[in-house]
Amino acid sequence: MGDHGPEPLPGPEGRTAPGRPIGELADPFSLEVHRAIEVPPAAGPWDNGRGETLPLLPAYVERVHDTRLREVVQQAADGVSGMVVLVGGSSCGKTRACWEAVQELPAGWRLWHPIAPDRPQALLADLAAVAPRTVVWLNEMQHYLLTPTDSVGERVAAGLRDLLAEPDRAPVLVLGTMWPEYWATLTGTPQPGVADAHPQARVLLSGAVVPVPDTFNGPALKALRLAAGGDPRLARAAAEAEQGHITQYLAGAPSLLDRYRAAPSAARALIETAMDARRLGHARALPHALLEAAAPGYLTDGQWDTLGEDWLEQALAYTAAPCHGARGPLTRMRPRPGDPYPAQPHYVLADYLEQEGRTNRRTAGVPPQLWNALVDHAAVGSHVDIARSAGLRGLKRLAVRAYSVAAAHGDTFALLQAAKVLREADRTDEAIDWLQDRAEAGCEFVLWLAGDLLRETGRPAEALARYRQAAETGDTFALRWAAELSQEAGRTDEALEWYERAAEAGDISALRQGAELLQRTGQVDEALAWCRRAGESGTVFALHSAVDLLRRAGREAAADQLARYGWEPGGDIAQPWEARPPG
Repeated sequence: MGDHGPEPLPGPEGRTAPGRPIGELADPFSLEVHRAIEVPPAAGPWDNGRGETLPLLPAYVERVHDTRLREVVQQAADGVSGMVVLVGGSSCGKTRACWEAVQELPAGWRLWHPIAPDRPQALLADLAAVAPRTVVWLNEMQHYLLTPTDSVGERVAAGLRDLLAEPDRAPVLVLGTMWPEYWATLTGTPQPGVADAHPQARVLLSGAVVPVPDTFNGPALKALRLAAGGDPRLARAAAEAEQGHITQYLAGAPSLLDRYRAAPSAARALIETAMDARRLGHARALPHALLEAAAPGYLTDGQWDTLGEDWLEQALAYTAAPCHGARGPLTRMRPRPGDPYPAQPHYVLADYLEQEGRTNRRTAGVPPQLWNALVDHAAVGSHVDIARSAGLRGLKRLAVRAYSVAAAHGDTFALLQAAKVLREADRTDEAIDWLQDRAEAGCEFVLWLAGDLLRETGRPAEALARYRQAAETGDTFALRWAAELSQEAGRTDEALEWYERAAEAGDISALRQGAELLQRTGQVDEALAWCRRAGESGTVFALHSAVDLLRRAGREAAADQLARYGWEPGGDIAQPWEARPPG
C-alpha cells in the first residue's frame, strides 16, 4: 500500500476522523474475514522451496464479482463516492473479496469498521466525522439496517445516503456484505396496507448489489487449479470440495457439518439450541444461561437420564474444538482488551451452521424450554425480534412477555407492539389497562396509543381524554389526534383550538388540516391564512392547497393568479409580474 496519511486525521467539524490507515491493517480476521482450514504438513513445516511459510490467507482467485467491485473501488480512488454490497450465502467469499479490493486503494485511504458498543450505535455516533478517502466497512450489513427498532436501521440508512451524497466529504467508499434473505427483506416492496419498515434502506441499497456465487466454475476453477500449486489449502479444496463450494470448504464447512451431524446428544442439543435461537431472532452472542436452560428440551428422557453432572462442560468442549483451524461449531466469545466484560460467558454459532439451521430447521418444532429461555435469558436488544417470531407462530402469551421484557429495558417500540398483539386478539380493555399502567410508571408517551385503541373501538370521549393527557405531557402528535377526534365529533371550534396548538408546537400538517376544516365551514379567508402560515415554513404543499381551496370556493380568478404569480412576502397574492431574461 505504501505510505499512509497522517494521524490523527481531522474530520468534519474538527472531530477526529474514525478509522485507521489501510496500510496499518495487517489482520484480516479483525475485519471478520474467515480463517482458512489448516493442512497438516507431510513432513516438517510446509514451504514453497524458498523457506517461506504459508501466508495468513490462501492465494486469492478472482471471479466475476471482483470485476464490478474493482470498478467501484477505482471510481472511489478517482474521487467519486460509491457503495457496493456483496450479496451471497455464508462463507462464499464476500468479506475476503472486500479485503482484497481495498488493498488497491492509494496511500492516504482509511478504513472504519464501526462495531462497539453495538454496530448501529457505533456507526451513528461517528458517521458525521467520516473524512474523505474513508472506507466504511459494514460486514454483515443487516446488523446495521435490520435493527429491533426499525427507526434505528432507517437512521443508519439515511445517514449513509447523506454521506454518499455530500460532495465536501467525497470520496468515501461504503463496502457491505449480506446474506440473500436479509437483502430480500430490506429491498422487498411492502404489501398493500402494511407499513413500509425500510424505505430509506431500500433506496440506499438500490443499484448497489453485486451477487457473489456460492460456487466456482469455468474460468474460476481453472484459475484455482493453477493457484493450488503454490498453496496446499487450495490444493485440498480443489480436490475435495463438493460441486465447486471452494470458499465454504476453506472456511471449514465440511468439518463443521460432520462435527454437528456426529455430535453426542448433549453437544447436538447445544448446536440446535443455538441454531433455533438465531433463526427466532436472538442476537449473535448467545448467553451461557440461555444455552443451559434450553438445551435439555432437545434431549429425550433417556438421553437426559444418562448424562453426567458435567454434561454442559463436556458438550461445550466438543463444540469449541476447531475444525481444520477454523472456528468450531459453537465457541466462546473472548472480549478484547478494553471492551466491557460480560457478567456471563457468551457463545457464537459458526456462520455456516447458522445458515444450515435457517435452511433445514425452518419447519422444525421449537421446544417450550427454548421459548421460555429466550424470554428469561436473552441478551438485551433481542426480545423484540423474539416476540415477533412468537407472534408469527400464534404464541401470543410469549410474544407479550417478550415485548414486556424489552419495554422494561427502555424499548418504546416494544410497548406499542405488545398493545397491538392484545388489540388484534380483541382484548382492547386489557391493552388499554396495560398502556395506562405503563404511563403511570413513567412511560407517558404511550397515552396516545391508548387513545387510538379507544377511538378504534367507538369510545371517542375516553379517547379524547387520553389524547389530552398525552398532550399535557408534551406529546405534540397527540394535539393533532385530539383535533381530528373533535372534528369527527362535529366540535369545530374545539378542533381548531387543537390544530392551533399543534401548529404552534411545529406540526405543519396541522395547518393544512385546519385550513381544510375552515374551508368546509365556509371560512375561506381564514383557511387561506392558515395555508399561508404553512407556506412560510417552507412547505411546498401550502401554495397548491391554497389554489385548490380557492377553486373549491368558486374564486377562479384568485386561484389562477396565485398559481401563476405566487404570494408576496407579506402574505398577499402577488400581482402579475414579468419574467425578463437576464441581460
